Amino acid sequence: MKKYRLFIIFMILSHYCDAQNSPIYDKLLETLSKRNKEDTARANVLIQLARAYYMSNPAKTLEYSQQASQLSEKIIYKKGLADANRFQAIAYYSMGNFKDAQLYLTKSLVINEEMKNNTGIMACLSMLGTVNTVQNNYPTALNYFQKVIRLGEKSKEDLTVGITYTNMGVIYSEIKNYDLALKYFQDGLNINTKIKSEVGIAGSLANIGNVFFQTKNYEKALNYYQNALSKNIEIDNKLGIAREYGNVANAYSELKKYPETYANYKKALEINEGIKNKKGIAVSLQGIGKYFLENKDYNSALSYTRKANNLAHEIKIQDVQKETFDNLSQIYEHLGKMDSAYISFKKYIELKDNIDNENNRKQLSRLEIQYEFDTKEEKYKTAELLANEKLNQQKLMLALNQANLTKSQKERDLIRLNFLKTQSELKSEKLEKMAQEKQLALVGKEIELNRKEILINKISLEANKRQKWYYILGLGLLSIIGGLLFWQNQTRKKTNNALLKLNNELDEANKIKAKFFAILSHDLRSPVANLINFLHLQKESPELLTIEMAEKHQKKITDSAETLLENMESMLLWSKSQMKNFEPQIKQIKVDILFEYLQRFFADNPQINFKFENPHSLTLSSDEDYLKTIMQNLTNNAIKALQSNENPQIVWRATQEREQIILSITDNGTGISAQQIQILFSEENTISSKVGLGLHLIRDLAKAISCKVSVKSNIGIGSEFQLSFSRT
Repeated sequence: MKKYRLFIIFMILSHYCDAQNSPIYDKLLETLSKRNKEDTARANVLIQLARAYYMSNPAKTLEYSQQASQLSEKIIYKKGLADANRFQAIAYYSMGNFKDAQLYLTKSLVINEEMKNNTGIMACLSMLGTVNTVQNNYPTALNYFQKVIRLGEKSKEDLTVGITYTNMGVIYSEIKNYDLALKYFQDGLNINTKIKSEVGIAGSLANIGNVFFQTKNYEKALNYYQNALSKNIEIDNKLGIAREYGNVANAYSELKKYPETYANYKKALEINEGIKNKKGIAVSLQGIGKYFLENKDYNSALSYTRKANNLAHEIKIQDVQKETFDNLSQIYEHLGKMDSAYISFKKYIELKDNIDNENNRKQLSRLEIQYEFDTKEEKYKTAELLANEKLNQQKLMLALNQANLTKSQKERDLIRLNFLKTQSELKSEKLEKMAQEKQLALVGKEIELNRKEILINKISLEANKRQKWYYILGLGLLSIIGGLLFWQNQTRKKTNNALLKLNNELDEANKIKAKFFAILSHDLRSPVANLINFLHLQKESPELLTIEMAEKHQKKITDSAETLLENMESMLLWSKSQMKNFEPQIKQIKVDILFEYLQRFFADNPQINFKFENPHSLTLSSDEDYLKTIMQNLTNNAIKALQSNENPQIVWRATQEREQIILSITDNGTGISAQQIQILFSEENTISSKVGLGLHLIRDLAKAISCKVSVKSNIGIGSEFQLSFSRT
């Protein structure tokens, strides 16, 4: 993985860095030339010059801040000394000298605490958090940032809190909590946009790009990097320009656009060398080395990667060291230097483990590290390594155990190890020659002994061979018998399973047939009975009907016949669709369609006042035919309950409660008894041939479409049935 660069917003400085240009430098230099008197005014101008140059020329920042520090100390100007120390720290940070940066920040913090300068204290704490972040000391960095937040919230400095949250986002990005990091970076972008901080906007864009880079969305990352680069070029922020050229190069590399990769790495290296940014130089060298590695120019890759590794070691940037050791292990492997590859990869593992320990993620990372190490260790332990003498193996173990010594000790150990390696190889060659001579001397004796052993073994082999064939024959017979028994058992099981399946299908078909004919009997009885009553009335008592009444009843007969035909067609179509499997077909149904169906079906009951209420035009998911049958039977039951009522009324309502849609039917009839309600909820009741399906039909069909049925009934007052459906 390439090392991307994160941007951390400096506290307080971001207020002043967006307006940098040549006239400001000239004006400050002119003011400085006029203030020859060694006083606080001259010290303040020197500090302003240090601030103005910190992005474009860190060396100038260091020069002017050192002059300001000397003057402030001479005239005993505490605030000037505190600011000068802080800008010296910023210059050292920009140049990759983190040890001196931390030293001068600590000095500045002590002075600000003496003066109780809350703004200066927060600036120093924030910068200390930044220095620890780039050195992978995440718990320490987070502690500093949390102190800044507490001070900022106490003094109600929302801008300070917002900037610090952005810096905390960097930590979360480093420990791969990308969702939280992206949230903090986006908040930072909003704040910087609000206060029109160009440096802050550029940094936030770059940080968001890094999140997309780490989550392998390289196209989106490249877009953010290029926008951040444009912003930094506008404000001549050389640190930011170099950083973004490196990030753009990383994105191009992942997109396999190698010419663009190399060009951007070179630009980043030139700028970093110009401003003496050691960390930036190390990262750029590492990127160029990785470019040559991917393009199989291993000698060039080795040269650049070694330079990056040495510089990263010098300034103690562990994450860059880790990446370069990983790349070196791959380069040495391709060059056939397996010992060096093995040692480099061991160091990569140690650094990776060390960084994860500092992130309080040791236990979580151990499995990943062990897997990665085991894989490469197996790869590197080739025949060449296995053939080395025991002394060479001890040398490798010694190199690994001394990984925590000081720099000078490590260099001496490496020289010693190289010497031991050379001596070991020479000794191995000498020992090998001596061993060959001894082996030749022993060959003659061994040949004679082997001849005698061969004769004895030949006799034993003949006897063993015959015995072996007897065993094989016996095992073969047992295997055949066992196989036949197993085949017979499996065949019987398959036959039994097939018969069981056929019996279940036959039983299910019988149930479906009984259910379907019960539906036909129940749902067609009422319309046929009404039609027959009309015909009998017309035939037996025509004198009771006037011409007008006869025409009216004739129209009713026609309407009833048409309704009956429509219902029969619907039932037949449904029966055709259910010939094979009596299963519901779930789809979206408009409640208005169901209500229109009921209006048409019960149009020959003018004595009953039907009401259909669907104020929200609801839609539900169910089987239309099942649901029509349920609603039709509920309505039939309600009509029967209203036969002795002088003012019969049936109301269908469609309502929505939370995550459910409820269809309810209410009547003002005689109500139903607890025994009848029990039929609805008990599966032990059987179908009655006299009354058709009735409530048990409602029960079975509702269960099939996952519909919950509930009843409220008062004898002599009326009943209410509710059908509840899930919205999904």
